[in-house]
Amino acid sequence: MDEMEFKNTVESLLLNDLYKASKSIHKKYQFMQFTDADGTLLQGTKVRLEDEKGNMFGTADFDMKSEHPVVYHFVDGVLDSDGNEPAIESPNHYEIWRKGLIEKVWTDGGDTIEYWEKGVPVRIETNVIQRRKNGESI
Repeated sequence: MDEMEFKNTVESLLLNDLYKASKSIHKKYQFMQFTDADGTLLQGTKVRLEDEKGNMFGTADFDMKSEHPVVYHFVDGVLDSDGNEPAIESPNHYEIWRKGLIEKVWTDGGDTIEYWEKGVPVRIETNVIQRRKNGESI
């Protein structure tokens, strides 16, 4: 993807109603590559404390009342799931990513499921637990 395509993709995402409705506070990390302090691409699992808005522990906006651990999995510097293991995992929230793009989000303890294609949300299912109890297939 060249720079113009990237810019157009990001602009269209910001206008997408499903993107706006997504409960992924990590969606901003799509299309990003991460390195450590030495410039080496991140690999494997990293854990950090965040608040409910995604602010990191130690930052000015961090809210200790909503702190929780978040587990990230990186491959070649991008968020990437290992099979069906989440690339991002926190209490009651899991995200499957492929090569730096979201594929699926489970949140609200499994009561909301978001389906993404090529980094764009295409469907958000809500009230999943009750709907399954009622025999509905999701």
